[in-house]
Amino acid sequence: MERLLKGSLILLLMLGLSACSLFSSDEEEVRTAKPLQAIAEEKVKLVEVWSRGVGKGVGKRFESLKPALDGDKVFVSGAEGTVFALVRDTGKEVWKKKLHTRIGGVSAAAGMVLLGTLNGEVIALNQENGDELWRERVSSEILSAPVTDGFYVAVQSIDDRLTVLDAESGQYLWRQEALQPALTLRGSAAPLIFSEAVFAGFASGEAKAFRLKNGAPLWSSRVAAPKGSTELERMVDIKGTPLIVGDTIFFVSFQGNVAGLDLYSGRVRWSKELSSYESMTEGFGSIYLTSEASYVSSIDQRTGASNWRQEDFEFRQLSAPAAFSSYVVVGDGEGYVHLLSQVDGSQAGRFKADSSAIKAQPLVDGELILVLSADGELVALKEKASG
Repeated sequence: MERLLKGSLILLLMLGLSACSLFSSDEEEVRTAKPLQAIAEEKVKLVEVWSRGVGKGVGKRFESLKPALDGDKVFVSGAEGTVFALVRDTGKEVWKKKLHTRIGGVSAAAGMVLLGTLNGEVIALNQENGDELWRERVSSEILSAPVTDGFYVAVQSIDDRLTVLDAESGQYLWRQEALQPALTLRGSAAPLIFSEAVFAGFASGEAKAFRLKNGAPLWSSRVAAPKGSTELERMVDIKGTPLIVGDTIFFVSFQGNVAGLDLYSGRVRWSKELSSYESMTEGFGSIYLTSEASYVSSIDQRTGASNWRQEDFEFRQLSAPAAFSSYVVVGDGEGYVHLLSQVDGSQAGRFKADSSAIKAQPLVDGELILVLSADGELVALKEKASG
């Protein structure tokens, strides 16, 4: 089992809690980041293609603000609400829009840029010029990206309510909610739309699927069950976005399990004890995860068997992983980008992208890796050509 250090005050401050709790000084644990080790064989070198500031970053706050990409444009927001559209290949500004509100999540699809705000609004902008198309208030603040299939927009707020809106007008259509525990991690996972359904994970450790057009429940399945005698020990939040591969949907919970579920019935195909509050990625028949202790794990998609676990980055505050070529790419709390082999987890490359933390999951598009630092620097990287 992962070394959870459940009483760590530093962990709680890093994640943020949506309920209050008091801890005495003798319960505090010191979590020292493991020093970087020399790479035995550097198989890939990264070079910077372009970089630019995109306004004030999230700093030490919990939000991560992953950039979004649609076609030849990258869409990204600073924490204070200035949204940029940039040319993917050059970083050249196409337009920017000042919204004067704190942003919690960004996505782009179907000609729209969708933004979730910390004052509980979903805002839709035109991808071409940044003009506002509509905005709609939901039940609570949003710390994840709204998602759309072009017909519906789904968003999850931190009160564990899943709301679906009409994509053209922003009109409210339906809402579902889960019973929220007394103590939860601050934030929420982005839901996932697939076919005619929307899938979401909740702080109770449950995964649920709903019919997209009317909110009718399709299935509910438990990924993790609360254990322990204290509210802290019983936290089993699902904060990472679900991942679909074929007819399997994967969820992972904090202090709980990673599980592969049948996409259409919710039946648990396999479950493995592993704790994470980040999103996952996949490749080479495996799923890849980072734990709160900053271990990177490779899990077989079909069986849940562990392929490898990389512990070289213990407590370095790793971002969620992304798949890049035959590598897994993660950012860390000191602004480094790390490349690991998908085959065995060995370190294959490293690049210092910024002096501040890379909290957001890297965005990979073909040969390009986009990373956003906590200070608001967006950096585009690619593999250096050999020779």
